[in-house]
Amino acid sequence: MSKEFTMTMTMKILKSAFAGLILSVTGFANATLILTDVGYTGPGLDLTAYQNGSYNFTFGPEVLPGGITFTAAPGGGGNSGQGSVIGQGGYGLGANGSFGGAAVYIGVDSGTGYADLTFDTEVSFFGAYMNYAPDFGDNAFISALDEFDNIIETWDLTVSGPISTPGGFNEFEFRGIDLGNSTFKTLRFGGNYLLLAATADGNPDGRNNDIPEPSTLAIFALGIIGLASRRFTKQ
Repeated sequence: MSKEFTMTMTMKILKSAFAGLILSVTGFANATLILTDVGYTGPGLDLTAYQNGSYNFTFGPEVLPGGITFTAAPGGGGNSGQGSVIGQGGYGLGANGSFGGAAVYIGVDSGTGYADLTFDTEVSFFGAYMNYAPDFGDNAFISALDEFDNIIETWDLTVSGPISTPGGFNEFEFRGIDLGNSTFKTLRFGGNYLLLAATADGNPDGRNNDIPEPSTLAIFALGIIGLASRRFTKQ
């Protein structure tokens, strides 16, 4: 084999690897931390099956609707020693208040460790309603992992997307990850007793409710009647 041929092949391999690296970096460079549910189209977190009045402590795996598998590795096995919460019950968030009542949620239930949501089919974005207990344990974070559990992107929520709900009850903010042109296999979240809410006070869509109040509908109807009567009078 000639030196020229060997050099040519080596250069082709290097160029191919470099091109792949550029594409990979370009895809990840578009990664963003989602800070609002405005315009978010899913996938969503459906915990309807766990709306049973129990904490349902578990390490998983728990198969959720939409091809999502939940597993948990909370520090110390969680406060109960039996895993993380996937259900209902009182859950303290320190300065950010608490969760309870009708709220259904996944709570890591430890200031350290984490929980995973692994997707059957890789996704480019995922978000959920979240809250955490400031200053309890490690900083709250969310990470996107590939199929080999390598971290693609990670965000410290206390720095890049802080949530502040002083003394609130069933309060939360929407947070998530968007990798743009790339995809990820698992969303990992943990630190500060981080929780992901699927409902609060029976409203699965969180605090966004675009259904007009009855008084608004009545005012609108009266306005239409008024316009119609004016037009009839002129004729």
